[in-house]
Amino acid sequence: MTEQEDVTFNRRKFLQLTGALGVSVAAGGVLAACSTAGSSAAPAASAAAPAASAGAPVVSAAASAAVAAATGTFNWMTWSDHWIQTQLDKIAKDVNISTAISELAGNAEGYAKLKEVKGQLDKISGDAMWVPNAYAKDGLIEPFDINSLKVSSQLYSFAREFPYWKTDAGYLAYPFGWSPIMIYYDPAKVSGNPTDWQVLLDPKYKSRIVIENQPEEIVAYMARAAGFDKPYDLTDDQLATVKTYLEKLKPNVLRFAQQATDSVKAMVTGEAWLITGNIGNEDRVKDGGGPVIKGYVPSEGTVGWHDGEMIVKEGANKALIIPFLEQSQQAELIAENFLVNGRPLFNEKAYTLLVNQGKKDQADRYLYGKAGDVLPHVVLKGPGTSTAKSIQLFNEVFGA
Repeated sequence: MTEQEDVTFNRRKFLQLTGALGVSVAAGGVLAACSTAGSSAAPAASAAAPAASAGAPVVSAAASAAVAAATGTFNWMTWSDHWIQTQLDKIAKDVNISTAISELAGNAEGYAKLKEVKGQLDKISGDAMWVPNAYAKDGLIEPFDINSLKVSSQLYSFAREFPYWKTDAGYLAYPFGWSPIMIYYDPAKVSGNPTDWQVLLDPKYKSRIVIENQPEEIVAYMARAAGFDKPYDLTDDQLATVKTYLEKLKPNVLRFAQQATDSVKAMVTGEAWLITGNIGNEDRVKDGGGPVIKGYVPSEGTVGWHDGEMIVKEGANKALIIPFLEQSQQAELIAENFLVNGRPLFNEKAYTLLVNQGKKDQADRYLYGKAGDVLPHVVLKGPGTSTAKSIQLFNEVFGA
């Protein structure tokens, strides 16, 4: 028996999501959908930064001075791999800025939540095209001068130049990490050295797959499996085809994971034989005491993401965000986050620290610094013309 019933989108949640996307829902289905869409290629990456010495996390004098007049607690909705509790505790102790974190599963859910609570959140994380085509489009976030943050000098230069994040008013998000979506499998349980999305539909893997609980993305995966190049801009006929793929996928899903860490745990325990996830999961499963697994980018093509931290325009405590970023994005902390959570990040100085720590092989295997080579070949996550209908379709197949 699967655990789908515990995590699928009920009608109330579906209405919240589609309502946030600006659609009307009637007995006949979605009557209108948001009109923004698209994926964009990332600019080429820069060369490696000058060497820096490794060591314990350091709070610079300049960063400390920046927060002297800004203390308190702010509310942050984010993914679990964007923070490490010991780091947050140290920042709270050093500069008296604390965080109250709420869990973020998918972009559509986060967008809907922010539209609902507005100023009750101060910072929210988001992916790629969701930043300009949803959050900024609806005036929910506040642009800022990224180059005014001293810590931003540690970023690869291209991460400060994503054209779709640049506006006359400033940059839309502080860059954090990126990855294509891959399929990972346990070769001791999964036969044939798969290379495509189709393996997820094989009936011999009934109740052996764990996928992150992001409805619009699961539909996009199946759209790619069906050979569709625009998985967020599907026609009604294409959605009908994708539905047949979702129906084949359904019995194979053990459960939907709320966070990437949950997918890894499922592989470690042996509950899952296949998962979808980011670069680096093979090491995370191994480090957790799990089996040796393999991963690949599906041959039909995949979707990918690069995410960032956004300042909520109406956030009651938004004055804390810039000084917090000065602390939390320091290379020493980002290098630690990489080692704990895997997937490549945008802090170039952190790469140098990893090299100095003897972690160059791992960083290079994770394509650290290679976003400019990889992201142009994936479809970046973002709201599209069929996003609302995709959520509705997910609900029809998996929901109660």
